[in-house]
Parts: sequence; structure tokens; C-alpha cells
Amino acid sequence: MEYMMYMIVMVMAVLTSVEISSLKKQVRALQVQLNALAQATGHEDLSAWYVTDEVKAQVRALKEDGKVVEAVKMVREATGMSLEDAKHFVDEL
Repeated sequence: MEYMMYMIVMVMAVLTSVEISSLKKQVRALQVQLNALAQATGHEDLSAWYVTDEVKAQVRALKEDGKVVEAVKMVREATGMSLEDAKHFVDEL
């Protein structure tokens, strides 16, 4: 009986994980669309990954000091970007 309960819980956990993964992909796609629309209309401050001038200045300073990892971390905390996107953002500054 207990074995069956563990199996049910495991199956539910796997299904939940798959659903969460799917939802994360959908949110990512919507963020990309929102960013493209914000940029196309000249309203970059409405972008899902908007970085304030203050944060940009701090990130530039960290990058110039050779603290790229800390700069990427700051961008991720400020925007919620993925590691790849934040790294690309820092590299482009």
C-alpha cells in the first residue's frame, strides 16, 4: 500500500515538473515578445528585462574591475534574466 502511495507521489512530482518547465518556456517566449515590442515602439523602460541607468553604471564598474561574475549576478537579480541573457547583456556593455 505504501509502495503504491510513493509511486503516485513520484508520478505527480514528474508531471508537475514537466508542467512547470512548459510554463517557464511560455513565459520566456512572452518576455522575448514583450522586449521586442518595447524596443520597436521606443519604450524600452517597459521591457521585461529593463535595466535602470543606476544598475547599468554599477554593472559597468564591476565589469571594468574584472568582476564579470558579480556583474552578471547583479543583472540577474535586477531583471530576472537567464544566466545566458545576463552574460550577453554584460558582454555588450
